[in-house]
Amino acid sequence: MALSKIDVANMLTGSTPVANGGTGLTSGTSGQFLKFTGSTTLASAADNGKVLQVVKSQVKTAQSETTSTTAVEINSDLRCTLTPASTSSKFMVQFFVTIRAAAGENMAIAIYRKIGSGSFAKVSDGGSTEAFRERNSDHMQLSTTLLCYDAPSTTDSVIYTPYWWCPSSGTVRINDNGMGSFTLVTEVAS
Repeated sequence: MALSKIDVANMLTGSTPVANGGTGLTSGTSGQFLKFTGSTTLASAADNGKVLQVVKSQVKTAQSETTSTTAVEINSDLRCTLTPASTSSKFMVQFFVTIRAAAGENMAIAIYRKIGSGSFAKVSDGGSTEAFRERNSDHMQLSTTLLCYDAPSTTDSVIYTPYWWCPSSGTVRINDNGMGSFTLVTEVAS
C-alpha cells in the first residue's frame, strides 16, 4: 500500500526538531519572525529593518538661486518633519535636485537636521563640484541625488532640509528649466 501523506501529529509529541525539518519551537511571539541562532536551533526574533514611515516634502519647480558663500537653507518647503518611533530608529535622507552653475563656479549642497527646538546642524555633506564648460555651453547643469544615513537617537520631532552655498564667488541655481526638487526621508527600525 502506497503512503499518500504522513500524519506527523500522531507520530510525534511536542515540536518537530530542526534536524528533522521542524522549527523546534512550540510557540512564538506575535509580530516576530524565525531566525537561526546556531547550526540547528531557531528562535523568534524582532523584525529589525522594517520601514516605519516615509515622509516627502513638497515638490518645488520654481527656479531659485543663491550667491551665498555660507550654507543657507534652499527653501523651507523642502523640509521633512517627522517624529521617530524610537531612539534606535535610523533614517535615510534623500534630496533630489537639478543644479546649475556658470562655467568655473563652484556649488555645494548638504543635508541639515534640527531636533526639537534646537538649531539646524549639518549631517551630510554633498561636497562641492567645480562647474566646467560643456561643449557649446557656458554652464554646468547637473541632476543629482544627495543621500545620507542618520541616527539622531531621539523621539523628539526631527526636521531634515537641504542647504546650499557657493564655496567661492558665483551663482548657483536649482530647478533650471522647470525641473523639480524634493526631499524624501525613510525611517527604518533597527
